[in-house]
Amino acid sequence: MDRSALASRFGGDVFEDRDTLTVVVYDCITNTFNYPGATLARCSHIAEDIAFSNGPFGPEFTGARVVSGLNYAWGLQGSTAKWDVRFSFYRPVDFNFAGFAAPGGSMLNAGAAPLYTLTITGFDTNIFPGFVTRSGYFSLPTSFTLPFGDNGVIVDAAFVEPGTPGTAPLTSSNLLQANKTDTRVVWFFGTNTGLQLGALTTPQTFEQLAPIGNAATPGTTHPQYARDVDFSGTFGGQSLVYPINSPQERRYQNSTPLTLGFALGLLGETNAPAIIPAVDLDGQNGFLADSITQVNNSLTPLQPFRVYKFVTRFPADYANVTYLDIDTENSAQPITFALYKPNSSVYQVAESRGSGPDTPPSTGNLNAFQMSFGVGRRIGPGNAAQYAGQEGDLPPGEYYLVVAPAGTTFGDAWTFGTPPVSGSIPFSLNIVSNTQKTAAAPPAAPPYLEPGADLGVLNGAAAASPVFTVPQHTVGWVRFTLANAIPTLNQINQKTGAVMPPVNYLDITQPGSSLMGEWNFALYNSAGFLANASSTSLAGAGYNGNNGCGDGPCGPQTTFAQLSFGSAASRGTPTPDAGLVAGKPLSNQNGAALASDQYYLAVSLGQASFAPTRWGARSNRQSILGAKITVASNSRGAAANCPADFNGDGGVEDIDFSLFARFYNNLLDIGGDFNEDTLTDDSDFLVFAAAYDALICP
Repeated sequence: MDRSALASRFGGDVFEDRDTLTVVVYDCITNTFNYPGATLARCSHIAEDIAFSNGPFGPEFTGARVVSGLNYAWGLQGSTAKWDVRFSFYRPVDFNFAGFAAPGGSMLNAGAAPLYTLTITGFDTNIFPGFVTRSGYFSLPTSFTLPFGDNGVIVDAAFVEPGTPGTAPLTSSNLLQANKTDTRVVWFFGTNTGLQLGALTTPQTFEQLAPIGNAATPGTTHPQYARDVDFSGTFGGQSLVYPINSPQERRYQNSTPLTLGFALGLLGETNAPAIIPAVDLDGQNGFLADSITQVNNSLTPLQPFRVYKFVTRFPADYANVTYLDIDTENSAQPITFALYKPNSSVYQVAESRGSGPDTPPSTGNLNAFQMSFGVGRRIGPGNAAQYAGQEGDLPPGEYYLVVAPAGTTFGDAWTFGTPPVSGSIPFSLNIVSNTQKTAAAPPAAPPYLEPGADLGVLNGAAAASPVFTVPQHTVGWVRFTLANAIPTLNQINQKTGAVMPPVNYLDITQPGSSLMGEWNFALYNSAGFLANASSTSLAGAGYNGNNGCGDGPCGPQTTFAQLSFGSAASRGTPTPDAGLVAGKPLSNQNGAALASDQYYLAVSLGQASFAPTRWGARSNRQSILGAKITVASNSRGAAANCPADFNGDGGVEDIDFSLFARFYNNLLDIGGDFNEDTLTDDSDFLVFAAAYDALICP
């Protein structure tokens, strides 16, 4: 099963069964990578005991325990290898660390059938050595129910040879073979909080280790885990638990400050609590109005949060050209909010990327908070980020909006962890939408540019941006102007009458960008339309689907992206950064033709989404990394004595006028900035008008 086929935890119709709530029933992954992880050298097969204590499926739960979702982490070291991963779930009564039938025998009951088996292939099992993948929570293809009374489950996880049937018994021949000799697949271990094992150097009994445990929240697991060290497909039982450096099959990690367990999370289904009382924001026809809905209220010690409800009639998405933006601009202090489904599950939490002292998005909750769905791209107030549909599409339906002080944590089942509130805190809640489709979306605003990311007009030499930050859930942008179409052939010099050399290539690369990134490009024209549909990275072609590598890391340390247009002979490969292999040859993979225009390059991380209109680029990546973009072409530029001749043909004519008009309308544009004040303004207009009247360059 391909991971791309797995539904998101938050997918589906919002008009769903209000009585059912998806909750985290076991969590040993939330803070997994805050500390170093432990790995298992040359081991493809482990088992972990999981109890649902301390969580919603704990011993006090009386209903049917339905498991519906999963979260995992793993990595790869050594040589490249192909594999699948099989998760099998067994009843606790079918497992015994000392040996199920007798001491020293198999830990797992040989006659037991798994409650559920999931095999994962593709994206997450095709990663470059040295990289780690983590899935996030996703829905299982089908849920499964534990037998009545079971307050836990055994997870048997194995890296297997590709194509191994999910029903095939695990053996020494279908466990990952490369791992035995030259590849190290990595099971990541981690925990949230809890007691530590300390410096244990001798084998321990189960009774000695049980009180230490691993306080994952919710759910628990013991420090010991089963390890199939001899690739036999069987866990050999033992009476004692041996420390990590022991050659014995079952181990535990004894270093501080870690307490460990398999980095895994499970989702379950339970009854949803009653809907929380809320103020209705819908208009007279029962839907959120196609206008500005504004709420002015206060938070107090007795009411540290406020709840509002609205219903959207149509989706907020590109297909309908609809949007919904929410913010807390003009509040007395940073105020956050979250969107909930009627069944009390969290749908989306706002980000601190509104107006404030920090460059958005804020890393310290110092700015106003924002949420944006559907089509981009609208100007944000003050120094706020643009409303660009960063949160993706919003299905139609009923939503509950919880407003609270910055620093509040939002959990399922209407649980809010609000910091103390002293006095009265006035806030403004602003909602702008056209999800009834009675009003058109406003014209799309061009993307914001980071300082130095406006490269002006190309003049035959490579132009490079400084390193600029691409924050989490954000797309960075670089602007440049192609004054000559590609290709421009047999062009006549207006001044001399001579035929000019051809303009026949444009390449975009990113040497100097942060390593460990999974970079993607898309090129938009001046009207906001996607000007290309693919990029070229270290792995191959395609900003989504790099030769079987998806958006995962495909190079030794990173995945850079590149674009290449034209009809000229190959320009060779980009100069690699230290430790990287070169990219693909710059040989016009993205097309032979590109119009003369002003272009915006979307620079993103992770699984990018490039909508075809309105500069509709967005990313779900949470990393904050630096990008440096180089644009190279043999496009001609203006001579020193004729700066208004943007296409370098010896005259100032209509094509130059059309380009200057765009620069002048943008204002914050260095394309027509003749006096070098970073603006194309009235003083530049006077220079251009005189040159346009003269027509031929001096």
